[in-house]
This record gives sequence, structure tokens and C-alpha cells, in this order.
Amino acid sequence: MIIQSLCRHYDILEKDEDVNIPKLGYSSAKVSFALVISSDGNLSHIVDLRSDDKKPKPKDMDVPIQKSRSSGVFPYFVCENAKYVFGVEKIKKSDFEKKFDLPTSEGNPIEHKVLEENDKEVTLVYPRSRECFEAFKTLHHAILNDLDDPGVRGLLSFLDSWNPEEFLENPKTRQYKDDLLAGGNCVFECDGIFLHQKSVVRNAWENYSQDEVGGKFVAQCLVSGKVEPVAPIHQKIKGVVGAQSAGASLVSFNDDAFCSYGKKQSFNSSVSESSMFKYTTALNHLLSSQRNRIRIADTTVVFWAETSEKSCEDLMKFFFVPQETEKNEENQDIEKNEEKNVEVSRVQDTNQIQQIEGILNKVRIGKKINQEDIGTDPETNFYILGLSPNNARLAVRFWYVDSIGDFIERVARHHLDMEIIGDDYGPRYTSIYRLLNETVPQSSDKKVVSPLLGGLIIRSILTNAVYPIPLYSAIMSRVKVEGSINFVRAGVIKAYLLRLSRSGLLNVKQDLITMSLNEESPNVPYRLGRLFAVLEKAQNDTNKEMKSTINSKYFSSASATPAVVFPVLLKLAQHHIAKSEWGFRSSQLIEQILAGVDEFPAYLNLEDQGMFMLGYYHQRKAFFTKKEVISSEEKSL
Repeated sequence: MIIQSLCRHYDILEKDEDVNIPKLGYSSAKVSFALVISSDGNLSHIVDLRSDDKKPKPKDMDVPIQKSRSSGVFPYFVCENAKYVFGVEKIKKSDFEKKFDLPTSEGNPIEHKVLEENDKEVTLVYPRSRECFEAFKTLHHAILNDLDDPGVRGLLSFLDSWNPEEFLENPKTRQYKDDLLAGGNCVFECDGIFLHQKSVVRNAWENYSQDEVGGKFVAQCLVSGKVEPVAPIHQKIKGVVGAQSAGASLVSFNDDAFCSYGKKQSFNSSVSESSMFKYTTALNHLLSSQRNRIRIADTTVVFWAETSEKSCEDLMKFFFVPQETEKNEENQDIEKNEEKNVEVSRVQDTNQIQQIEGILNKVRIGKKINQEDIGTDPETNFYILGLSPNNARLAVRFWYVDSIGDFIERVARHHLDMEIIGDDYGPRYTSIYRLLNETVPQSSDKKVVSPLLGGLIIRSILTNAVYPIPLYSAIMSRVKVEGSINFVRAGVIKAYLLRLSRSGLLNVKQDLITMSLNEESPNVPYRLGRLFAVLEKAQNDTNKEMKSTINSKYFSSASATPAVVFPVLLKLAQHHIAKSEWGFRSSQLIEQILAGVDEFPAYLNLEDQGMFMLGYYHQRKAFFTKKEVISSEEKSL
């Protein structure tokens, strides 16, 4: 299902003129240098294709497909690294001493020639690097020998005359020696044209690829249903946070226990070469796109619609990552080089926020989302895929398929359930990154979030189910330990209790779980939370510079065992009220709140503790709001 959906997405991208995606037989590669070859086979000069950033980035180019390779010698066509192009390699000094200074099993050290060395690294030519160069040369002769093109003849002449041991003697290669040997790809330029872009070279490559496919194992493809050559090894997927930088496999068989009927490698899965190319290319394209990718804990999430219209994907991303500042934090590991692009147009932000407000209002009153609201047909299929690293492979953390309209309604419902009174200057909506960040100690330098929690939250959001208990427990624990509750934590508590009530698992009615202060609520835990906020304020009004308050000493125990703590707090409050100029107002509030409390409960369960904290948060915000109203009225006078 996943591979089929990605193959269909590739077909859509291929027809989109605004999308640059490799065609069958080609792949995107990061290229650092262009080697300019003259028609007589000399290396004229080297062009640095990298960006001018503080940390130079290679240029993305569509080149003949670079299939996954392991430890064997496997050259790529017209785009390779220095080890294959020049037959030279740079290794660490410690590795050199282990590998080349010790005798082999035959009794003699490995033959090699050191071109340059320092305290850390050694540049050398040895049998393996020579073998790589010879394989590279042989491949290009096999594909290009019959072509009568000046640039092609120049390249073949260069390869025939090149001697790896002369790498540092050539002034051109010596100038870029460190950068070339760092592993970046090189392409060839002849007469002002990149060789891999010449039509005669592309035709030769495609004919060679077709002949190579002819001798492969043929079977019915599980994706397309056609009888086609089966891919023995699938291309690597790049861009998943935590996976190997060279890429990881989504489909792979590396142990006999995974194989059956005598089949080896990916012949067990019977996916054709063309289907393999489509799904790996589409997935790599999605992972490289900021529009289609977010990070949730250790999971990299990609999402896409079965349409060429991009507005719904932008909208879905804005729902998942509402604030641009949070987006930058959320993707800090995979977007750390894109800081200069963080600022977005204020007008665009405003338009998206207005669009989301309209959708939220519709969902709030139960109206159906239509095409005018989201810019595409609400019945369009939408896909969400969560991938996490698993050694050299990728694990599918979750996979959801539904219409874009239904997904947006559920994500909108999540934001409505989380909605709570907060700071006017703060973000209105909360990203999943920010939500997860509140489950770990805020004082910790390394905030390690539970890898499973992100997937559980996504499932709750996309299936409109009750939020996971581990999320609620973690938030409650942080509030008790740190003695503080912000709008994110309060929003989580409210949303959890609201969905629990909606599902009939809580004996508190939905209309009692509100966004802001509900002075008429008869719920005792909620009233006790309000009472604690009033007692805390009475103490602060007496001495605002007091370092130790009832919050730090009694908050956790008051929320769990009110009958033990509140009599002590009420007795203590009398001293504070007597000294405070606001004492009369505090006394009124205490009487008003206690009018709905017949007795202090001996114990509050976890859900009742949530109502306690919600009441505490609402009452504190009410104090702040009233102050703002009074001050604004005074200014108007």
C-alpha cells in the first residue's frame, strides 16, 4: 500500500512542470565539482559548484542513476567521487598504520604509495583505489566507445592517460586536493556543457541500461501487476533523521531467515525495477521538501496528497506546525543549514491564519469543509507516513490514509480541544513538537522525548481518539514537580479530559471542561484548584518578594490529598489576608468558592487532579485578565 501510493505520487510529480524530479534511469546527486576536460583529454581546470554559504553546500543535479552500493567496487556513470575518478584516497593515519604497516595473511604488507601525509591523514594510491579507477574507466569505455563526439573522446582520452600517482603533481588537482578527497561527487564538462546532459551521452546510457535489464530475473510485480525485471536491491532512502547519512533501506533482505523458496535479496518481495525507482525517487523527493516533511520526536513524518495542487499540503503543514518559530525548533536537526529561510512573509502567515480560523469555526459548529475552504477537493486521498531509523534500515512507525477533508477536520478538532485562554502575545496554536517538549524537564539541557509518544499522539489526533495516558501522566508529573502550568500543559489537560468525557469514560460533563474560568462550575476538584490559586495570591499580595510560597511546598500534595492540606492552608491564609490591602477581595473569593464545597475529599484520582490544575490555571489567568481590564479602564480615564 505504501509503495503503491508513492508510485502514484511519482506519476503525478512527473507530469508537474513545476517539479524537478529525476526520470527513470536517473537520480538526484549532490555534486561539488565539475572537471573541465579539453578535446585532447587534458584536465583544463576545476570548477567549484558548491554554494557560497559559510558551510558550502553541493549542487543538486540529475545524473545517471546511482544505485546503492555496499563494500564492493561499483562505479557510477559520469558522476563519481575522487576515489573512482582519480584512483586516490585519503584515510586516517591510525587506519593507515593498522591496515598498511602490518603484514597480511600472506605475510607481506599491502602494496601502496603514499602521496602525502601529516599527523592525522594519509593520501595514497593502493590496489583498491586502482581497482576503483580501472572499473570507472572500463564502464565508460563500454558505454561511450562507439560515440563520435569531441567531449566524449576527450573524456576517454583523459581516463586512458591518467596516472593516479600523479594526482598531486597536477596543479589543478593539487589546488582542490582536500575538497576533492573529502568524498564529494564530480561531473565532467566539455565545451561548456556538462557531459551527463548531452543527448548523445544520455541515449548511450539509456541503451546500456536497457541491455543490462534484459538479463535480469523477471516476475510479476507486486505493485503494478506487470511482468517485469525485478529489482534485486532497492535504492537507499535519505533524509530520515537518525538514519545513516548514506541512506537506509525501506525494503531489504540481509539474512537467510528472511528469505523463502530459495530466493535471495529483494527477489523475495518481487518489486520491479520501474516500481522500485518510482517509490524511492518519490520518497526521497518528499523527504527533501520542507513542505512535505516534519519531525515528531525520533520520527520523520512525510505527507502528500494525490493531486498536483500544493495548497492542501501547505495547509496541513501549517496545522501540524502552526508557528514558524516552532517549525524551526522542530526540525532543528534536519534544517539547521536553512536558518536564513526561517522568516516567512507576514502577509502569507496572516492569510493562512485567517484560513485556519475559518476552518476551525466551521468544525466548531459542525459544518462540513468544502473545496473553497482548503483549495482542493475534500475527497482527495491524503497520506501520512512516519519513518524512524533502525540500524541500516527504516521502520514504518505509522501509516494513515484518508481524504484530505477528514484529516483536516480531525486536526482542527485537536486544536479546538487544546484551545485554552493564554497570553495575548503568545502563539494561539501549539505544534506537536512544543507539546512533546512539555513532557520532559525544562531545566534539562538534552530534552529526550519518548520515541513512542509522538506516534501515539499522532494516532489520537488522526483517529479522533482519546489522547494517550502516558502524555497526560507526563504533563501532570511536570506540573507537580516544577510547580508551574503554562497554556500548553493546561491545553493538554483540558483536551485529555474533554475527549475522555466525550467518550463516556469520565463522570464530568463536557460543558464543565471549558476554555476559560467557569465560576459556576460545581465540580469540587475544579473549585479546589481555584481556591489554591486564591490562597497563593493572598500570600503574594502580602510579600511579593517571598522566595518560598505555598506553591512550592503544598501544590503537589494539595492536588492529591486536599483533606490533609487545605485546612492548614486556610489557617495560614488568615494571617496573609490580615496583612494585605486586597484581603477583603480574597476573603470574598474564598467564601464564594467554598460555597460549592461540602467537604474536602480525602483523595483525588488522576482525572480529578487534572480538573484541580485546570481550575488553578483558569483562576490565575482570571486574576491577570482582570488586572489588564482595570489598567486599561484607568488609562481611558
